[in-house]
Amino acid sequence: MNEPHVYVIGGGFAGVEAARTVARRSPRARIRLIDRNPYATMVPALPDVVSGRVRVDAIAHSLEEAVGAGPRADGAPAAGSEAGPGVEVITDEVERLDLVSRRIHGRETTYDYDYLVIASGSSPAYFGFEATDGTLHTVHSLETARRFRGAVESHLHGAPTAPIVIVGAGYTGLEVAACLTAGATEAGARPAITVVDVADNILGFLTDGERRRIRSYFDSIGVEIRTATALESYYGGTAVLSDGTHIADSLVCWAAGMRAQPLPIDGEVERTRDGRLHTTAALQLPQHPEVFAAGDAAALWKGDTTARRAVNFSYYSGRRAGANVAAAIGGRSLRDFRPVDLGWIIPLGEESVGRVFGAIRVGGSMGLRMHYLMCGFRHFAGARAGEFYRTALRLSRRPDPLEPGGAPEGEDG
Repeated sequence: MNEPHVYVIGGGFAGVEAARTVARRSPRARIRLIDRNPYATMVPALPDVVSGRVRVDAIAHSLEEAVGAGPRADGAPAAGSEAGPGVEVITDEVERLDLVSRRIHGRETTYDYDYLVIASGSSPAYFGFEATDGTLHTVHSLETARRFRGAVESHLHGAPTAPIVIVGAGYTGLEVAACLTAGATEAGARPAITVVDVADNILGFLTDGERRRIRSYFDSIGVEIRTATALESYYGGTAVLSDGTHIADSLVCWAAGMRAQPLPIDGEVERTRDGRLHTTAALQLPQHPEVFAAGDAAALWKGDTTARRAVNFSYYSGRRAGANVAAAIGGRSLRDFRPVDLGWIIPLGEESVGRVFGAIRVGGSMGLRMHYLMCGFRHFAGARAGEFYRTALRLSRRPDPLEPGGAPEGEDG
């Protein structure tokens, strides 16, 4: 094979790292990364689009620049440089994969590959719920987070205490509630925020003491949390809850779960209940060894369970998938991916909770600083990473306030 064609689907942490790694280790490969957006997004910071604590322009970065880092193993020019083939970024939306014909069907055209890395990420899981009349907002992408912020600004115009319902009391829902409160407070608004969840308690993986502390914090900022409660319908701006409550003139943000991006695939594959692809230990699809999966698209097994969705697992599985593609091209042995849990932190406005290396508890301002430091460390670009380092050092910085009366934002540029 003279010039193997390698395609990577998805411009998140896994996809960018996979493309970078193939470029470094396989100088004769022709590498293309496909994503519907021309930018990569710092997903852990999306709730801060609502709070204004981090500048929005620091949350996204050009994909062409993101994949253009790092020299190749053989000393060839850096990926993405004019002097070498590097990584070509294609802005297109993948609509279907044909693994039998080794063909990617995009909205614009089709692409034939020799090797493929599927790193298509996640999308919201609605569990069969549909809004009868009204828009369910999310914060799963920069586009939707900006649209939600614009909708909140419009919603609060002339009604600073207007109701907002957040579905899901997991880490995303609670982050959004805390960030929304911070941004609204800076604008002099006080929306009536209600968080609902079907579970009997919040964040079941925490200790009782940690849950009490978090509930106390949300009580102090005026956010109501209702567990064992579901959103039954959303019609004409009225959210109807399973406990019989009707919340009229409300805005709803859905944060109740995620699933692998529902990418139609022709070919034999096996998926988990939440849509992730089963792979070998080397991240290959068993029936299609030229295809690899990484990040949220892959079922990354950690013992008897799949690893949670996290930047750490996406980044390193992308690197391993890319290294194994390069090894396959070079006729070398592939190596297994072994997830290592470096920990997690949930930032909640002025509060936080987390674990470092799965054991060391962190919280409060220390946890917040660590969160923003890690966002900077894992950022796609050094210049914009500086915004997160500065935020970590000066947590007292006043957020950019919501602007009640602003029009909802549309597509990102």
